[in-house]
Amino acid sequence: MTVRKADNLLRGDRTPAYIGRETGAAELQISPDTWDQWVKEGRLPPPCDAFPPGTPRWRWEDVDRKLSGRAAPADTIEVAMQGAANFGKRKRKLGRRS
Repeated sequence: MTVRKADNLLRGDRTPAYIGRETGAAELQISPDTWDQWVKEGRLPPPCDAFPPGTPRWRWEDVDRKLSGRAAPADTIEVAMQGAANFGKRKRKLGRRS
C-alpha cells in the first residue's frame, strides 16, 4: 500500500523550523496575545525578515535560544565573507620550511 505524501508532511513529534504565532504560542502553551506581548517586550525575537509582513514567521531555533538565554552564534555567512576579504592579506614569512 502506498502512503500519500501529504499524509506525512507534518509529523506531530517535532516543531517546524519556521512557525507562525499560533503554532509558537501553542508550543509554549500560551495564548497568541501573550506571544504578541512577549515579542513586543523582547522576550521573544522579532519575526524573520524573509517572510512578507502579512505572514510573519519565527525561526523556532531563535525562539528557543532566546527563551533559554543562550547567545546566538556568529553569523556564519558574515564570518565567511570576512575571512574571504582577508584572504591573502596575511604576511608570509619568507624562507624555507623546516
